[in-house]
Amino acid sequence: MQQTAPASTPLPSLPYIAPFALYLLLTQIPLKFPAHYPWLHGGCVLLVGLVTIGLLRGKGLVRIHGDILPGILCGIVGILLWILLCNLQLEALLMQHLPDWLQPESRAAFNPLAEIASPLGRWSFIAVRILGMAVLVPFAEELFWRGFLLRWIISPDWRQVSIGHYSLKSFVWVVLLFTLAHPEWLAAAVYCSLLNLLLYWKRDLWNCIVAHGVSNLLLAIYVLLTGAWQLW
Repeated sequence: MQQTAPASTPLPSLPYIAPFALYLLLTQIPLKFPAHYPWLHGGCVLLVGLVTIGLLRGKGLVRIHGDILPGILCGIVGILLWILLCNLQLEALLMQHLPDWLQPESRAAFNPLAEIASPLGRWSFIAVRILGMAVLVPFAEELFWRGFLLRWIISPDWRQVSIGHYSLKSFVWVVLLFTLAHPEWLAAAVYCSLLNLLLYWKRDLWNCIVAHGVSNLLLAIYVLLTGAWQLW
């Protein structure tokens, strides 16, 4: 079970919220400047990574251990479901009935193999992109969604709520918000539910981070092999 910060710690929610919020905010910048997208994106990943390390260092919010088989298996199953559901394109049937303001923005679908001429620059971007997806994003998202929000919805005094404590209300709200934060609504809803169940089962945030990291790594490999850049 994860340790929680002492009650006297100022802004105890900051390490749980700031990496995720900063990542969401900064990764919008490269989208506004497509000609400089790879370099701006790399800078965002580096900056958020440094901030995340600084915020988590010495806090003991995640207990890293070797009992990660459940997380690995969950990550594999989760990304297989994600890819399958995305390929069905069921969201497209729903989107045509929704107003423009409610429709999610599609991903950047940036193809470095076509957009970056230099082989060194191309593979440097891919390496940074995979590092961000497989390491940074799992920490940032899992700390926020399942480390903080699942507990905060149960009680404003969220640090007294143990990791993995079940509540139908928090389960539904986190799945809903996680879904709306991704353009692949159906896949996101199923994937978030799966990780919530993993947390309730193992009561261990580290396994959720591992699962998320495995999923994102496999997704990156799938995108590179198939050219499904719309999932990138």
